[in-house]
Amino acid sequence: MLAEMYSSLGVILSSGLQTPLTSSLSKTQHHDSFSRPELPGGSPFSLCDVSRPTDLFQIDSIEVTKQPVYIEDVFTFHLYGEFQKTWTSNATVNITLDCGSHCEEYDIPVPPGEERPGESGTIPFCDVSEIEQPLGGEKRNETCPPVEGFGLISSPGYVWRMFVNFPRWYNFTFDAKTAEGERIYCVTTEVCLRYEDEDVNKRYRPTPARDCKWPR
Repeated sequence: MLAEMYSSLGVILSSGLQTPLTSSLSKTQHHDSFSRPELPGGSPFSLCDVSRPTDLFQIDSIEVTKQPVYIEDVFTFHLYGEFQKTWTSNATVNITLDCGSHCEEYDIPVPPGEERPGESGTIPFCDVSEIEQPLGGEKRNETCPPVEGFGLISSPGYVWRMFVNFPRWYNFTFDAKTAEGERIYCVTTEVCLRYEDEDVNKRYRPTPARDCKWPR
């Protein structure tokens, strides 16, 4: 679902989470983002537990062009860092959405030792990554994938109300890999998403989740 939605709209922060996730949804990789320090840049993103110094894109900072982010907002992610080498085409980004540290609050069972239930989708890396190299100048490479050296990845984001419509906390993970399985980067975040119009938020049942504040 996520992949189809991205292909049709060119968005990132979108999901199929309209009701509390249940065991009928696909299992997603377990990333405990909420226990890791945020990356520089002022965004709520952290590296995933699976991130390593061998990742092909070593992130120095992440910026989000609009904060706080609300449901139905359009914005851009800027990832600054260094590409360790180039890679072949057909790299992908796997996007996952789950209940994060709020599974119990949402009445979503997570048996001990098992992964959190959630939704996921895979999209082509180059379709969602505008790469600038060298920084501050014209693109050295007209097309993706990039070349070795410092660079900027810019990716679009959109919180689509059709899929993210409950004001509450959501946990997102973006895991980019080459066609050969090498990790490019993995970042994750648990954020509060609400409506900018407070009257819309008040239409939902009062809970701590409904009254959450950006980013967490």
